[in-house]
Parts: sequence; structure tokens; C-alpha cells
Amino acid sequence: MKIDILTLFPQMFNGFLNESIIKRALENKKVEILIRNIRDYSKDKHQKVDDTPYGGGAGMVLMCQPIFDAVKDLKQENTKVVLLTPQGVTYNQKLAETLSKDEHLILICGHYEGFDERISSLADMEISIGDYVLTGGELPAMVITDSITRLVEGVIEKESIANESFIEDLLDYPTYTKPREYEGMKVPDVLLNGNHKEIEKWRQTEKMIKTLEKRPDLVKNKKTGYVLIRNHKTQEVSYFEYTKINGLEITPKNDPRRDDIISINKMIIIKKSFIEKIAKIRINKKLGIILNEFNNLLLSEDDDEGTAALLGEAVKYRDYIISTYIKYLGEEYRHQILKQIQIVIKELNRRLNLIAELKEKTNEDYEHKTR
Repeated sequence: MKIDILTLFPQMFNGFLNESIIKRALENKKVEILIRNIRDYSKDKHQKVDDTPYGGGAGMVLMCQPIFDAVKDLKQENTKVVLLTPQGVTYNQKLAETLSKDEHLILICGHYEGFDERISSLADMEISIGDYVLTGGELPAMVITDSITRLVEGVIEKESIANESFIEDLLDYPTYTKPREYEGMKVPDVLLNGNHKEIEKWRQTEKMIKTLEKRPDLVKNKKTGYVLIRNHKTQEVSYFEYTKINGLEITPKNDPRRDDIISINKMIIIKKSFIEKIAKIRINKKLGIILNEFNNLLLSEDDDEGTAALLGEAVKYRDYIISTYIKYLGEEYRHQILKQIQIVIKELNRRLNLIAELKEKTNEDYEHKTR
């Protein structure tokens, strides 16, 4: 693999290229990393590469000519050009894996106020390493180069890569070394018994636990919710289950035979379909109570306090359905339920208005008689 990095500050990469895994990868010719000074491609006699922005504004903008010429000079048939910019896609491990399969990358480091917008036409991809501001694209280039290089075959052992954080969207499992006990903190017994099957099971469980404890955002699109219960004195999991999901109190039995609940070691993962079942049961029950009270009101004398109270309850429950249940419900059922409750709210409002009008008319009649 070959990586060309276009930068205004080549010396920033000296330490990066001469230490640790990157250095060994270069020495073993697993990768070729070349630092290109953008100024070398400038046609200006003073090697000028930036200018003031049209329309005014602070800072200087990188000019088209040096970067266009650099890319034209370096680009090959199999090249992917990457622009390092805050407006790019957020970098992650999956993207690192994808880029590590390319034969040739050109990474363009921005600086100053940014690029002339026309430079983006050169890029096959725009990448950001996060939502924060850096002085330039040199650090992102190092981050991307490091994460890609270590994935190139032969740079590090395959087993090391397979167990790393973010593989399968999970953090890595906890690791320990000697001594067995330090300041009262012990290495888990399972790692000392030599039973590799048990060790592997423990590691897989701990990967899930650590991810849900520290980076739940990594699995939020796969798992609907969770509560992790851990014995913090021993740092061992006493039990681990999905019991509370956005206000839904759900305590399923640890039964792997059920289709809607998956049991893995001490973990219980509830499928979304099961949550929808629970949500429907609870909505239907509560809505049934509201409709029953509504029907009783219709049969009773004019009761403005009771009507107002039920109206408030209906509005509150409608809002609760929207905030808590809505994403778990199918479109047809969601539409049906919201329509039903909206009819109740509309009728209660109408009833309150009629009661108010009747009271007003009664008061007017009374005043008229007493004159």
C-alpha cells in the first residue's frame, strides 16, 4: 500500500514515521508513506499557496493551483483522493478497514481558513476525525495513516486485530498482567484457570458489558435499551438484562426458547418486536380506561371539573405515547391509536365549550330575570 500525504508542514511527520509500528511497517516495506510539501507544487516564485477569500472574511484560503497540480502529478489509475475536512464523513473503524484495502491513497491536509471549494472536486471522499477544530489536517492524516497501516496484512498479527475495540462495534475486553493482586484489586479467577473455552466466553461477555457501560452509542442502533447490573465490589456481573426501556418496565424471564428474547450467557437481549407487543398491551389498557371514563362522562350531568381533568389526562397520555412508545409501534397501529385519542380530546374540548356556553347563558338569564 502507498500513501501520499500533501501538507504544508512536512516536518510534523518526522516523529510519527520514525517510531513504533509505523516505522517497522516502513522498514519491512509493508507500506510506503511519502510526505509531499504542497509548496513544491506552487508556480509562484515565492511558493505562495494561499490567498484572501473572495467576499471578505478572516484568514487565508488554500489556492487551487498547487493542490490540483500535486494531485495530477501523484494520481494513478488505482488512487483514491481523500480531503481532510470538518465537513467530511466521521472517521471510524469500518472506514479504516475499507481504506486499508486501497492500493494508493492521497491525503490532502488543509490549513489556515480552509480550502478553495473547488479543490473538493478532486476528492473521492471527504473525511473528518471528529466534531472539533484543529489547526490543520496533519493530525487527522496521522490518525488515518496509523489506523490503516496497522490493518495492512503483515504489519501486526491477525489475532491482535480480531480482538481490538470497535471490531463488530464492540470495545475490547479487559486485559490484565502480573501481579495477580495489586492494592486489593485481583485478576478475575476465570483468567487463571487455563480453561480457554471459559476464558473466551468471559471475554465476549465483557466486551458487551464494557461497550454498554462506556460507549452505548456504538450499539444504540442494534439494541433498543438496557440496564446493566454489576457487583462493583468484585467487578463481576451478577446479572445483566434489558429491564427498563425508555420508561417501559420490562422484566423478561431468562428463557432462551422464546423467539422474542435472546439469552447469551448472563445477557438478555429483547427484540424490538417484543417491545412493540408490550407497548400495545399497555397502550390499549390505558386507552381503555380513558374511553371508559369518557363514556361515563357522556352519561352524567354536565361536569366541567371531571371533563377538564379527563382532558388533561388524555392530552398528557397522548404526549407520553409520542415521547415513549411511538418509535416501537408500526405505522398503522400508531395512526389508529393517535386518531382515537385525538377524537377523545376533540370531544372533551367540545364538551367543555358547551358547558361554558351553557353556564354563560344561564347566568345571563338569571341576570335578566333579576332586573
